Amino acid sequence: MLSAKQKQILELVQQNPQITLAELAKAVGLKSVSTVHVHIRKLIKENFLERNGHALIATHRPVDEFTPIPFFYGFAQCGDTDIFAEENIMDYVNMPTKFLPTPTQDLFFIKAKGDSMEPTISDGDMLMFRKTSELPAVGSVVLCRRGDGLKIKRLGQYNTENGPAYRLVSDNKAKYEPFPADDSVEILGKLVRMN
Repeated sequence: MLSAKQKQILELVQQNPQITLAELAKAVGLKSVSTVHVHIRKLIKENFLERNGHALIATHRPVDEFTPIPFFYGFAQCGDTDIFAEENIMDYVNMPTKFLPTPTQDLFFIKAKGDSMEPTISDGDMLMFRKTSELPAVGSVVLCRRGDGLKIKRLGQYNTENGPAYRLVSDNKAKYEPFPADDSVEILGKLVRMN
């Protein structure tokens, strides 16, 4: 799966196989030639480009059959930073477009860590979420930020004197206590698929 920058680079190479890394960097709005080189290596690895001496040659592999879904990594220490910033993307996971829910631009992957959602979600599972800032349906699995950490929990509801209230619950209820879905919690995404 190719990122938007990689698609731009591929198109430029198709138009001009003799284009330099500096010219590519300027054309796609990157400050670093080394970042362009990383994208070129990915395009070669994915068989979209080949090297012929100093020239790059496009292999004409179709790019639209797959959609690149960003895989974010290492959020536990993020604090208030934008976890969806491009520099937090570890890689892209190429997914067959025809099997993805639409629209695809708000989809992302994150790897589960810990046992709080067992038996539903295990440590190391790859999870696809859709970005959202709104409260999804009760029973949905969500990615949320609480304090400095990211959590994967299930949205629950309970009744109070003032009406319904929400909480975030672990599937491993014997080991983990629920916590309120109040102003100290930010919902970042809703689970759409487990791989």
